Amino acid sequence: MDRADALIAAIEEEDRLLCDQLARCPKTLREMRGSGNSLSFKDTLGHLAFWDSFAVQFFNQRLDGMVRDDSERINFEERNRQELKRIRDLPYAEVHELYRKATRDLQAFLRQRWHELSSKERRDIHLSLKHRRHHRVLLENAFQTYFSEGDAREAEGEA
Repeated sequence: MDRADALIAAIEEEDRLLCDQLARCPKTLREMRGSGNSLSFKDTLGHLAFWDSFAVQFFNQRLDGMVRDDSERINFEERNRQELKRIRDLPYAEVHELYRKATRDLQAFLRQRWHELSSKERRDIHLSLKHRRHHRVLLENAFQTYFSEGDAREAEGEA
């Protein structure tokens, strides 16, 4: 996938699949974490929003010449934990909108700046797609494990 339009289309498809899962999840369960304290739907949306917003900001800064020194390491995991804590206090609708905005911003970045990215940077930005797919599959597995097919059919009317 060496073209922006192909990557954008793949991100749109992942977004569609995730939103389909979300529509089947009863509203009352969207903030419930799975076994082993796994991420809830709300947590996942917030996590993806943080990740994609961070990626867009990072690549914009890199392309604008504000390159970080390799010795300046970002404690990404700590920032992610802080962000998860912050979003858990937000209403679900607000977290969902953060996710929608991050998705739009990522797509806009790819449309506007893809041609400026090096081959390595293009490979690196693909991590956003792989990351989304990874979390969608985790949620899909949790959904299949924790919700019966009857619950899923009932939820379709609640979304």
